[in-house]
Amino acid sequence: MALIKKSENDEYVDRIISDFNGLSKDDKVELIAYFIDELKRLHNISQQDILGKREIRVPVGVFENECLSSLEAVVKYLKEELKLKFSKIGKMLNRSNKTIWTTYHNAVKKMPSSFGLLSRGIMIPVSAFSNRSFSTLESVVMFLKDIDYSNHEIALMLRLDDSTIWTVYDRVKKKRGMKL
Repeated sequence: MALIKKSENDEYVDRIISDFNGLSKDDKVELIAYFIDELKRLHNISQQDILGKREIRVPVGVFENECLSSLEAVVKYLKEELKLKFSKIGKMLNRSNKTIWTTYHNAVKKMPSSFGLLSRGIMIPVSAFSNRSFSTLESVVMFLKDIDYSNHEIALMLRLDDSTIWTVYDRVKKKRGMKL
């Protein structure tokens, strides 16, 4: 579902997530345990297979804000929404703990509130941000272009101008050594 374009399913998924967020901690745990049991039963797989294959992903919705840089948005999401430690975030993003700490504190100054409800239609794996040859924005654009989104669609998702997306992707192509 993470690689499909925006559809009617997004509203359905957003509603399910919203309903899920309204549950108590115990109800959430019970519901997740039920889903895991059903997956094990229906598909004959182990709990380790279910939980071990899940890479941490960032919803494209975190980039819609107009006050945070791309890296700040990723770090703020990982710290506040997923409750990860700075050292783990640094390791995943291939950056120093000091950089992550500073980035997070700058993000909180710019945007003290939480992200709120985010669309989870497109989820970007954290590993997409670990290649330091590309900026965070370049990594986002590259990921979205690789799954066949147009510059205009990406611009709408990220609330940026079409020409900005073209420029960023042009830099990506040059760094990848692609013919223009």
